[in-house]
Amino acid sequence: MNSIANALKITLLEKPVLSVLLIAMMLTLPWIGLGDFYTKGEPREATEALSMLNDGNWILPMDYADEIGYKPPLMHWMIAGISFLSGSVSEWSSRLPSALGLIGMAMLTLVFLKKRKNVQTAVIAALMLLTCFELHRYSLECRVDMTLAFFMSASLFGLFKWEEKGLKGYPFLTVLCLGCACMVKGPIGAVLPVGIAALYYLLRGYPFWKVLLKSFLVAFPALLILGVWYVLAYQIKGDSFLTVVFAENIGRFLGMKDQALGIQYTLGHQGPFWYYIPALLLGLLPWTLIPIMLLFVFKYKEWWKTRFSSFWNRFPSFWKRIESMDKLTLFSVLVVVLFLLFYSIPSSKRSVYIMPVYPFAAYLLTKVYFWAENHIPKLFKILYRFTVVVASLLLLLSAVGLFVDFSLLTAPWVHDAKTMYDVALFANAFQSPSLISVFVWFLLLLVTVFFTYGIRSKNARTTIFGIFTVCIGIQVFLEGAIFPVYKNGYSLKPLAETLEKRYDLVNQGYVMNQLMEYRNIYGLNFYLGNHFKNFDVQRPASGFLVTGEKTLEKVRKNYSGQYVFNELERSNPFNELNDEIVVCQIFKL
Repeated sequence: MNSIANALKITLLEKPVLSVLLIAMMLTLPWIGLGDFYTKGEPREATEALSMLNDGNWILPMDYADEIGYKPPLMHWMIAGISFLSGSVSEWSSRLPSALGLIGMAMLTLVFLKKRKNVQTAVIAALMLLTCFELHRYSLECRVDMTLAFFMSASLFGLFKWEEKGLKGYPFLTVLCLGCACMVKGPIGAVLPVGIAALYYLLRGYPFWKVLLKSFLVAFPALLILGVWYVLAYQIKGDSFLTVVFAENIGRFLGMKDQALGIQYTLGHQGPFWYYIPALLLGLLPWTLIPIMLLFVFKYKEWWKTRFSSFWNRFPSFWKRIESMDKLTLFSVLVVVLFLLFYSIPSSKRSVYIMPVYPFAAYLLTKVYFWAENHIPKLFKILYRFTVVVASLLLLLSAVGLFVDFSLLTAPWVHDAKTMYDVALFANAFQSPSLISVFVWFLLLLVTVFFTYGIRSKNARTTIFGIFTVCIGIQVFLEGAIFPVYKNGYSLKPLAETLEKRYDLVNQGYVMNQLMEYRNIYGLNFYLGNHFKNFDVQRPASGFLVTGEKTLEKVRKNYSGQYVFNELERSNPFNELNDEIVVCQIFKL
């Protein structure tokens, strides 16, 4: 095994760009087409591209009845372009921008660190990005966050590189990335990276007015690009567009109430001030397990004794040490700390907001790893054992499931309907495995068997690369055999195919579109071609209403004496709504 691990390490270090690129492609591209949309977020984004191609709404596409997509549309333009070339808007074409975002981020990190540090630092940081929980998960989903993370991290790399040149010349590519970040999410795409870079420039000793001028010169063109789209969008929707722009960019940051903002939906995602500390630690799993374990074995007394007695006397020199710190380390610390502080201010929080810091957090993690390698190398053996145990459990569970029906086995102890449904999903999948499932099972088996012996290696660096290999095997197995089963089990695509055959929902399909009262069924809308109409606006004489079972009584109460809704059929509750979806025939009284 040691010879295999060493061969892998040598290959990665001698051909780092090609090796990391192949790994990045292997971890993303084969899997983005496996599994239907199963949450409301993915089909909502994909439907905007569908609206662009079908209706020509390239500025403000409609993604549900008459709901307008108010996010800047760069990612949706990318999906539309890919879908036009591939023939249709599909799960594959919709998720490809996110996959390319992670591939691009990993490759930029690799090249950036390889030039400024060394090959091993660059390769380890890039592999951390490709295999950590948060980035891998969102690289396989149709959401704007991975695309935004790529452009913002690329902008930060460019702003750092500009300072290396003494802020001379003009960073055209950096400004382009800032503009793209704005066209994915809004002004935050330029304001935050430029603000962090400006503070870094000041700490590097540049005059305030020079920093202010240089920051303006790179931020203004990026914001100008966004401003053009704002003007075009305002011409279409007027003041209602400005209301949503204010709510999303200012109201969300200030924590203003939804009612005060005049919007018809909740900003949501509430979290405490310290939310992003565990979010970052969890997002970078399993690689943050090493620093977490260090917390329990670090010798605090010895460290504190040498520093506490003279701390205040040393404070001036401490500040000088910050100013004279390795430039990349200082910049990385600023990026991580300021991002976390900035996004901790609003009450609305999501872990994906801080994904642009992951390349810089990965670089800082490599410094921790190299310190632990020299002082406490046994930690890597522990992490290795952990990954091998996880891989072994996955192999054993799926192998036993081929002969044992887990749904029958767990039936006496499991009484929750959703849990029973999940167990049945995987039990059926284990007993009737697909060709891909069998292939990735044997692949994980080979990786686990070959690299289990790596626990005996005395070389901590070899152990690190062994851990990466097992983690890659685990992720390939999960994406090929496990996650598609869950996604398809909660997808509304089968229901859409059934309803399309039975009812004329293209011309007579209606939904309620008031997010403060009802939940939108984005997945069903996407798979039916984005043809739903707003019942409240149209007030049809006849047709079909599609809604959730929990809100059907509210609809009947609100339109009592005006309409009769006769139920025709309903789905099971295991879908993006966690509710039965009901189809009713509409009769106007």
